[in-house]
Amino acid sequence: MNLKEQLILIKENDYQTPAEPFQLVQEMIHNIGSLDAELRDDLIYTTLSHWIPGNSLSEDELEQLLPALLGTDYLHYKLGEANTDSVFTRSFSMLVIPLLIMRHRESPFLSREQVHQIKEKVFYSVQEERDYRGYDEDKGWAHAIAHGADALDDLAQCSELDQADLFTILDLVYDKMTITERVYSDGEDERMVRPVISVFNRKLLSQTDVAQWIQRFGDVEKSPGFLPSFRQKNNIKNFLKSLYFRVKFYKADASLCPVIEDTLYKVEKVYYC
Repeated sequence: MNLKEQLILIKENDYQTPAEPFQLVQEMIHNIGSLDAELRDDLIYTTLSHWIPGNSLSEDELEQLLPALLGTDYLHYKLGEANTDSVFTRSFSMLVIPLLIMRHRESPFLSREQVHQIKEKVFYSVQEERDYRGYDEDKGWAHAIAHGADALDDLAQCSELDQADLFTILDLVYDKMTITERVYSDGEDERMVRPVISVFNRKLLSQTDVAQWIQRFGDVEKSPGFLPSFRQKNNIKNFLKSLYFRVKFYKADASLCPVIEDTLYKVEKVYYC
């Protein structure tokens, strides 16, 4: 039986763990960037999303996965490429990281040094990612930016990250929500709001710091070209609107709503006057 057939059987049996799952998990990681969307997303990732938080793997086994997962063959595989198949390996390697961090936050097993190693690798990956596709009609979800947002979200909730790290997360969100290459169309704005709210909830940043970060979106240096500027403006508006309603609904900090409103008005007065 090949990997796909094995995972289909596991799915049909409600993701029950086999007697020796680690070898199978290693094979799954090896195929994490498969161009078969069903294998990559519905089977490999979904199975891992049951097994890792569900304690099907030991802490030692999870630690054994880290060096490869964070390396140049997975998380940083051909980092910087755009519109190539390498994105699937990077993006789905990134999506495993929140599973590991979630498990660690529930029952700590990683050292402080390991958490910071993960943090640095994730930060660099988000910073250097240049493939902004969401859903590919032929090959399924790429979604590198959304998956990076998921990792930032779980990292932001880790007590090992300090105030400087939280500022870095906000800077990364700002950079990715002000791109000029394309308008995000697959929910990336809402996914990027999640780590922002997690940063706010840590209560390590002052009200002034947070307000000034939001206001930066109204002062972004505009691209001289019409289309790049148009794309950037739409990305900013979509992100700020998503942030506004998340803050308002969850009452993360009601005083931020007027700041977001003023910034939206500055970005595009015609729609808000």
